[in-house]
Parts: sequence; C-alpha cells; structure tokens
Amino acid sequence: MTWRRRAALAAFGLTAGCATASPILAPARVLPAEKVELDLGTALVAPVGTGTLDEARQRTASNEQIIRSAVAYAMTPPGVVPYFSGRAGLGHGAEGSLALIGRTVRIGARRELVRDGDFTLSAGLAGRFAFIAGALDGLMPDFVVQRSSVYGGELSLVAGITRSRIYDVWLGLRGGYQHSDATVQATAIQPLSFEVGAHRLEAAAAFGLRVGFGRLSAAVELDLRMAWSVGGRAGESVDALTWALVPAGAISWRL
Repeated sequence: MTWRRRAALAAFGLTAGCATASPILAPARVLPAEKVELDLGTALVAPVGTGTLDEARQRTASNEQIIRSAVAYAMTPPGVVPYFSGRAGLGHGAEGSLALIGRTVRIGARRELVRDGDFTLSAGLAGRFAFIAGALDGLMPDFVVQRSSVYGGELSLVAGITRSRIYDVWLGLRGGYQHSDATVQATAIQPLSFEVGAHRLEAAAAFGLRVGFGRLSAAVELDLRMAWSVGGRAGESVDALTWALVPAGAISWRL
C-alpha cells in the first residue's frame, strides 16, 4: 500500500471516536426561564448506501477512491456515540444548550418565533468543534495523529405540538457547515507528515417524539441527513455525496 493510500485511510480513521451526529432531541417549545433539563442518551450514524466506503475497502481500490471515502466519512464515521446535554431557559422565549456528542462539543441557543396554543415554531444556532490527537493503533496501525480539528456550525428550524408537558411532537430542518484538518504521520514508512482536510455541507430533516411524566421524560428522534463533502490532500481534491439515517434517543430530567 502506497503512502498516499495510507495517509488517506488515516484521514478516515482519525475521527472514528468522534462522530458528529447532531440530533435535535428537544421539542420546539423552549424551557421556561431558570428551568434546567439534563439529557442522557445515544445516537447512531447509519449510512444509507455505502458504495464509496465499500470501494475504498477493496484491494484494487485506487488512490482517488480511498481519498473520496476519507473525505466522505472522516467527520461522521458510522457507529454509535453517547449523547449528554444540558438546556437552560433564558427567559423571553429563549434557551441555551451545551451538548457532548462522542468527542464533539455543541454549544447553541434557540428562540421561539411563534407560540399559538399548543403550536410552537423555534429557530436555533449552534457551533460544533472537536480536537483529537494520538496513535491510531486500534484503527490504523503505524499512524499517529499529530494535530486534528473539526469545527463548524448549524442552523435549525423546529415546529411542534406540546400538550400539557405530557407529550411533544416535532418536525425539524437543520443545515450546517463543517471543516476538518489534520496532520498525520506514517511512522512505519518514513518520518514524514501529511496534511489532509475537508469541507462539508449538511442538510437534515428530523421527526421526534417525547413523552413526559413529571420531571422525567423520554425522547426519540429519527434524522435523514444528506452531506456533500470536498477535500483531500493538496492537489488531490475529490467530492462525495452521502446519505445517512441517524436514530437517537434520550432520557431527560428537569431540575
């Protein structure tokens, strides 16, 4: 395997522990002022159609196929990630949130645009970032990630029905941008470092349901996500379009 292929596969593996699934997992209606809600759950990134990934795993894969797979999946590798979140009502129809999704941190705020009886329409803005470094022996032998980062932001629009805190149903749309860059070293081949990077545009639709009993509630959500990614090594830019289903669930406790 050439050093180009090894570098591209390292780019694919460098964020395998930090999938950036970003479920909404919250109703359209924000929390009242000074109320706090803690969420504990999980999310699964399940690609729909993995032709790009399957091609890269073949012995006869070309450099371009491997690099395309790295660009397509490095920021959101398939798999399960834990989800921890805290939301706090800020008053005036707004709330702030902080979530840890795998190794990704998401910080955001939402505000209600419309509240009419049981119906609510809210909009949100959030930033996401992750930093990783270290050996990848469990994923890609003979590679060390010297420096890596994933960062970006997203906008969301959520419409839903709330019934006396007994249950919530919502539909959401989310769009975002992410950038990743890393320096990896092929220690077993030659002491050289390689720069890899990618840009990613995402769009997702979500359907969620939450049922509550007093302070305790449980929520489930299913997202359909489309992502267009472009990047690679210098002079070897490729692009890829991928789809994924992202089911997620969480248990919430209101303080």
